[in-house]
Amino acid sequence: MRPGALVWFAAASAIAVGSCDRAARCATCGMKVDPASGWVSYVTVAAGELAFDTPRCAFTAWRRAASGATGARFREYYSQELKPADGLLFVEGSDVVGPMGADLVPVAAVNAGRFARDHNGANPKTIEQVLAESPP
Repeated sequence: MRPGALVWFAAASAIAVGSCDRAARCATCGMKVDPASGWVSYVTVAAGELAFDTPRCAFTAWRRAASGATGARFREYYSQELKPADGLLFVEGSDVVGPMGADLVPVAAVNAGRFARDHNGANPKTIEQVLAESPP
């Protein structure tokens, strides 16, 4: 390869690498957050909305933020729509696992009991009940 071509290639590579968007990372575990994931969750704090790869990571951050967290959105299991936390119930211990293993599954209140029965989960809990518990 000629020296001029080598310089051009190095410069083009540096520009390409520098212009790549860095994927959002989970504020708790550092895993890449895919906004289209069925497990993506968001917690609102004073600085804005933080993204998380799973509900469990979102709850961990929410507990750490204490009074700084003002709300959250989770992807509801059946509809796959992002919904406010206060309109959902959370099922733990089911056979539905997230990208990091066992997780809390956000389900619309109307479907939560059925989901828990169908997937061998614990009784559904409200956001307040989950936040009051000590993390595992």
